[in-house]
Amino acid sequence: MKTLATPLGLAGPGSRSTTERSDAQFFDRRVAGVALSVALAYYLGAKIGFALTFQPHPVSVLWPPNSILLAALLLTPVRVWWVILLAAFPAHLAVQLQSNVPPMMILCWFISNACEALIGAGCVRYLIDRPVRFDRLRNVGIFCFFAAFLAPLLSSFLDSAFVAINRFGQDSYWQVWRIRFTSNILASLTLVPFIVTWSGDGIAWLGKIRRARILEAGLLLIGLLSINTIVFYKLAPTADSALLYLPLPFLIWAAVRFGSRGASAAICALTLLAIWSAGHGYGPFSTRSAEENALSIQMFLIVMSVPLLLLAGVIEERSKGETTLREREERISLAAESANLAFWSINFERRESWMSDKGRAIFNFGPDEHLSRELFLSRVHPEDRNAVGEAIERARASSQTFEFEYRLLRPDGGTRWLISRGRYVSNDRGGIRELIGVAIDITAQVEADLQLRLQREEMARMSRVSSMGELTASLAHELNQPLTAIASNAAAGRRLLAQGTPDLEMFEELLADVSADARRAGDIIHGIHHFVRKSEGRRCPVNLNEIVQEVLRLLHSDLLGRATPVETQLAPNLPSVDANPVHLQQVLLNLVMNSLEAMQSTPIGKRRIVISTTCEDSSSVLVTVRDYGSGLPKEDLDKVFNHFYSTKPNGMGMGLTIVRSIVEAHGGKLNAENSDEGARFFFRLPVKPKSETPEVI
Repeated sequence: MKTLATPLGLAGPGSRSTTERSDAQFFDRRVAGVALSVALAYYLGAKIGFALTFQPHPVSVLWPPNSILLAALLLTPVRVWWVILLAAFPAHLAVQLQSNVPPMMILCWFISNACEALIGAGCVRYLIDRPVRFDRLRNVGIFCFFAAFLAPLLSSFLDSAFVAINRFGQDSYWQVWRIRFTSNILASLTLVPFIVTWSGDGIAWLGKIRRARILEAGLLLIGLLSINTIVFYKLAPTADSALLYLPLPFLIWAAVRFGSRGASAAICALTLLAIWSAGHGYGPFSTRSAEENALSIQMFLIVMSVPLLLLAGVIEERSKGETTLREREERISLAAESANLAFWSINFERRESWMSDKGRAIFNFGPDEHLSRELFLSRVHPEDRNAVGEAIERARASSQTFEFEYRLLRPDGGTRWLISRGRYVSNDRGGIRELIGVAIDITAQVEADLQLRLQREEMARMSRVSSMGELTASLAHELNQPLTAIASNAAAGRRLLAQGTPDLEMFEELLADVSADARRAGDIIHGIHHFVRKSEGRRCPVNLNEIVQEVLRLLHSDLLGRATPVETQLAPNLPSVDANPVHLQQVLLNLVMNSLEAMQSTPIGKRRIVISTTCEDSSSVLVTVRDYGSGLPKEDLDKVFNHFYSTKPNGMGMGLTIVRSIVEAHGGKLNAENSDEGARFFFRLPVKPKSETPEVI
C-alpha cells in the first residue's frame, strides 16, 4: 500500500540510495536557478497581493505568494522542497519589511504560507503520480479539494490565530479567517494551474504550435480582454448582473480549444482584471463596503473557475483518450494488414456492425454493407458451410469462444483459407449483446505447406529410388532365380515335344512350374514398381507385421550376401495403423539398410538384426530395429537425424531425416539409442480407431 513516506522521500535507507542525491547536487545550477526564480516570483507576487488588498483589511483579495510556493513544490522533487522554502523566505522578509509589517508577524505569516503550500503539495503529490498535470478530471478534482480547499481551510485557522496573537489589524478572528480562506482559495484556483500547465513542460511545445492555432489564440485573447474590460471596467456599477457572464463564452472557448493551458490563462486574465477594477472603484463589484466587495468578487471568480477547470480536464482527458485510441487503432490496423487479419464486431442491441478495411477486402464486402451471419456464410465454401454454421451456433448457445478453419469462396472463383476466432458477449440480463471476432488469411501458409508436402514426398520417392539402386545386385539375383527356372522348364518342355509323344502329365507340371516362377518374378517387379512409384499420399489400415515381411522379402538376397541373419519378434494380433504402406516400407527399409552398413566391420559371426513389433496399451504400435554394429555417436544421439549428417563416406545425410519426417507425418515419433552392442532405432504409430471406416486404395 502506498504510504505518505513515498512521495515525501522518507521511504527509508533502502530507497534513499535510489531517490536522493548528495547535498552537493542540491545546489547545482538548475536547483539554484529554480530557487532564484521562486524567490523573485514570490517577491513580485507579494507586491501584487498588497496591491490587490481592499483597505482597511490586512488580507489581500488575492494573495499570490502562497500559490506560487505551492506551484513550485508541485513542479520540483520532494528532496529540494526545503531549498524552495529557504529561497522564498528572504523574498517574504523583504516585501513584508517594506510594508512596515512587524518582524514577528512576518515570521508567523511565512509559517502559515509554508504550511498551506506543504499541505496542498503533499496531498496532491501523494494522490497524483508525477508529473502533476491538469489533463484528467481526477487530477483536477484532487487539486481543487486538497490544494485549493483543504489546505487554505486548515492554514487559515493558523493565520488568523497569528493575526490575533500579534494584534495585527482591526478585524476579528473569524473575519480574518474568512478573508484569508476565500483569498487563498481564489489564488490557488487562479495561479497554480496557470503556473503548472505553462511551465511544467518547458517551452519546447511552443515550437510545435501551428500558425492557425496561434492566430486562434490571438483572437481569443483579444476578445477575452475586450469583453473583460467592458464588463469590469466600463460598465456602471448599477448595470444588470447578468452582464457578468458575458466572458463565459470566451472562457468555454479557451477550455474547449486549448485545454487546461487555455482555461488557466483565461481565468488568470479574468481574475486580475476584475480585482484591479473593483479595487479602483470600477465595475459591478465596487458598490458596497470593502469587505462585501471582496467577498462578492471572490465568490464570483471561484464559482467561475472550478467548473471551467473541470471542463478543461474532461475535454483534455477525452482528447488524449481519443488520440491514444486512434493511435492504437492505427497500430492494430497496420499489424492486421501485415498479418492479413480481419477484425469485426456486430452489436445486436444497436443493430450496428463494423469490419476493418482489410476484412472487407478479404471477404469482398462493400464499404457500407451490413454484416450478418447469412452474409458471412454466403462467402464460405459450400463444402464447409454447414460445419461453420454449426460451430457458430454452438458458440452462441454456450457463450464460449469459437475457432474454426474454413475455405472462403470469392466471387471470382478463387478459394482462400481462413481461421476465424470469435466470442459472443452477453449483456447484464444474460442475453446476447455483441459478437466480436478476428479472422486471419492463411492461404499462403496452406499453399506453402502443400508445396512442402509435395517436395517431401518427391524427396522420399527419390530416396526410395536411390535405395533400389543400392539393391540392384540383390534384386537382379532375386529375379535371376525364377527366370533361370523358367528357362530350364522351357528347355525341358521343348525336349519333351521333340520326343514326339510327350508325357502330358509331366508337360503340365512343367507349365505349372513356369507359371509359378513367372508369378514370382512378377511379384518382385511389382514390389519394386510399387515401392518406387510416385505415391498419391492416400492412407489405409496397415498391419506392420506385413510391412516387415514385405521389406525382408525385398532384402532377402542382400541379407544373404552380407551374411546377416534377421530375427523377427512380431506380436500376434497386431492392431492396424492408419498409414501409407509404401512410406512405412521406406522407413523400415532405410532402418534395416543402415543396420547392415553399421555392421560392415563386425565379425560375420556376430552380425544380427532384430526386428520386433509390440502393441502398447492398445493405443500405439512400437516397431524396433536393433543391430550389433558400431553404435551411434555418444555425444549427441539426435545428431543422426540432422540434415546432411552422415557417418558413411558417400552418404548424403538425408535418409534418416526423411524417415523421421515420414513417421511424424503419420502422428508418430522416431528415436534412437545405443544398446550394449550396437544401436536401436524405434518408432511409435497411433492405432487406427475401430470406429473409423477403412479407406480403399
